[in-house]
Amino acid sequence: KVSPAVVNIVVLDQQITTLINLNTGVQTQKIDIVQKGSGTGFLISADGLILTNKHVASVANDKTGQYKILLNSGKQYYAQLIGKDPINDLAVLKIFDKNLPFVQLGDSDKLSVGTTVIAIGNALGRYQNSATKGIISGLGRSIEASDQSGTTAEALDNVIQTDAEINPGNSGGPLVDLNGNIV
Repeated sequence: KVSPAVVNIVVLDQQITTLINLNTGVQTQKIDIVQKGSGTGFLISADGLILTNKHVASVANDKTGQYKILLNSGKQYYAQLIGKDPINDLAVLKIFDKNLPFVQLGDSDKLSVGTTVIAIGNALGRYQNSATKGIISGLGRSIEASDQSGTTAEALDNVIQTDAEINPGNSGGPLVDLNGNIV
């Protein structure tokens, strides 16, 4: 029910390289578009609104970053960054199409410890729509999230704890209850 609305997000941005001609000393700059990261998101409307984590979108510069979206159907799009919410680690992207599959949002306030959930994501940045199962282990947790170097990047409050395995690349993917609602 949910998988058609789960998307793979490839984050691209500019990489500037300075080239120096050793004979003349003249410097030139070369600009390449390179992959900066990847993650997961999910469509929340038929007209292309995508919800993901802020830290997925933030690996690129807001002005030069590009977001390549791959749907489970094989369709590909480039998305526009609509906005980011650093307090809740959320970002909204937009692709321009209609009649897209989308998910139903559930009510995380109605969750209880022990509820079975499924995490869906782009595991290891390679395996689209991978699913893992677990339970809600805790509610209202506070954590300190760190970047790839281990440096504390931000504090997040009121987080849902699950024992469903979350792999690199799963960030931004949905946590789904057994009714197919995103919690």
